Amino acid sequence: MNSRVVAVTVTYNPGESVLAQVSALASQVYRVLIVDNGSGGAGETLLRSWRGENVELMFLGRNFGIGIAHNAGIRRAREIGATHVLLLDQDSTPHQDMVKELLAAEAKLLARGKKVGALGPVFHDSRLAKSWPFYRMSRFGIRPHPCAGQDVIACDFLISSGTLARLSAIDEIGLINEGYFLEHVDTEWSLRARHRGYALFGVCAARMDHTLGDDTVNVPLSDRRVQLYQPYRHYYLFRNAALLWREEYAALPWKLNEIRRLLARLVFFPLFVAPRIQRLRFMLLGLWHGILGRTGPLRP
Repeated sequence: MNSRVVAVTVTYNPGESVLAQVSALASQVYRVLIVDNGSGGAGETLLRSWRGENVELMFLGRNFGIGIAHNAGIRRAREIGATHVLLLDQDSTPHQDMVKELLAAEAKLLARGKKVGALGPVFHDSRLAKSWPFYRMSRFGIRPHPCAGQDVIACDFLISSGTLARLSAIDEIGLINEGYFLEHVDTEWSLRARHRGYALFGVCAARMDHTLGDDTVNVPLSDRRVQLYQPYRHYYLFRNAALLWREEYAALPWKLNEIRRLLARLVFFPLFVAPRIQRLRFMLLGLWHGILGRTGPLRP
């Protein structure tokens, strides 16, 4: 059976870069489905300006979160006969033949009897001048595995943007967790896929430009730069980590690694990145709400 890929891009107040993404995808997939999370105004006007036969727009009316938006796109992709979905956000631009490379790698893995859950490309962040490795769990944490003479890398995590999955695999693994709203949505799905016997793979020949975080900031006393998030996003990073710790499929190596990451954020951002007190409050509130089991958007 020939593959029919529908790209599902979730937008919220998008900029011009989303049009570059659509241009890059239009010849690679059966249809580009843009699911807008209540942008309104200039963002909606920008999206409506696109003219293309294989582009479909869905306007949800308000911000329901990444999970609800992606699931709406997945359901629509099923209605129009998709075999695969390619999940994306508005800050990603696929390279030429990215989808072709992902499909080719999947075909080889399936022919070898692998139970493929999803595949993802190498993504490059020009702000950090860095191409990110794929990550795999070890006994005491998570280790990076860069593309070094390998075609495909077995991994335990894929970021949402660029993930290609068969709808038949999604049927068994389940849809995106809608309660998380933002952050760790991809981590939760990756761990759930692994728990249900599916394997994830990074494809070294598939490439995508992608930015993580809202900006970057220098690490004091070093030449490193790290991703910078708006203060409110710390709430979801901490809350959803706490929510995920409770799940049976949250493997111990991930828990150990996430504890280290949260402690590093808890020290670094309130000390060095303004607004310091606001960041700390969002982190502690997120941790508390995660312990309480709260989901959905943060209410005023």
